[in-house]
Amino acid sequence: MSIVVLLSGSGTNLQAIMDAGHPFTGEGRIDIKYVVSDKHQAYGLERAQNRKIPTVAQPQLNLLEKEVTDICIANSVELIVLAGFMRLLTPDFVKKWKKKIINIHPSLLPSFKGAHAIEQAYEYGVKYTGVTIHYVDEGMDTGPIIAQEIVPVAKSDCLNDLHAKIHKIEHRLYPTIIRELLNG
Repeated sequence: MSIVVLLSGSGTNLQAIMDAGHPFTGEGRIDIKYVVSDKHQAYGLERAQNRKIPTVAQPQLNLLEKEVTDICIANSVELIVLAGFMRLLTPDFVKKWKKKIINIHPSLLPSFKGAHAIEQAYEYGVKYTGVTIHYVDEGMDTGPIIAQEIVPVAKSDCLNDLHAKIHKIEHRLYPTIIRELLNG
């Protein structure tokens, strides 16, 4: 059971996925075949290379999707995991990999879709926000929800506090859900 991770930035969720599992026995580790980015300078690529995981950087979306398809077929990959991948995949690619692409989002969808969800929730003054893991469909953060976890927003929380709370949940929840999906 293996995955391909797509990212655009620093790769903190990738790091959480790589670190998941027992530190000594390796039990529960998630097999990452490749890490693919649309940005050559994404720090997530370096994180993967430090773990000897092959990487690909391809800014052209159609070529990136072809590369991911080739990797998935050649390596019998079961799941494509978006971890901070900041582009919409094409409808043809999404249809080809229906129910095989998942994403993590820092809000309780359907609220606060898009790139600045934490800031939007904070500015709106919500008492609760959270983390959503969902299947990817043709829209932006509109696919069927797999899991959600609530994050309370305290009156004393600043924006950085809220970011930290959400990332802590993401880094625990995403590897857990990936394992569950891979294990059926």
